[in-house]
Amino acid sequence: MSTSPVPSPKLHFFSYKSAFIFFSFILVFNLIFTPLLTVLGVDQQLALYLINTIAISVGLTGVIVLIEGKCKTKKQAAALLLSLFIGCLLVCYVIVFQ
Repeated sequence: MSTSPVPSPKLHFFSYKSAFIFFSFILVFNLIFTPLLTVLGVDQQLALYLINTIAISVGLTGVIVLIEGKCKTKKQAAALLLSLFIGCLLVCYVIVFQ
């Protein structure tokens, strides 16, 4: 009889609590700041682009650093935030404007 633990899949490294917090953060961020920017005269597509870029990069960094505890130093967290921000800039541009 083998008593070795069942290996978890490599892709499923998050908890459902983290996913719920992440998506709730994005939803609340969009519900508050997108209308605020459109009232201030910013185009709705540009407001969606800016808000989603910021919300996704900050929210995902927050979940990975604070809840999952994956980053050990502030330098790793800053590099993660910067790389997520650049990636979100590109992906959100394609989603919103194309």
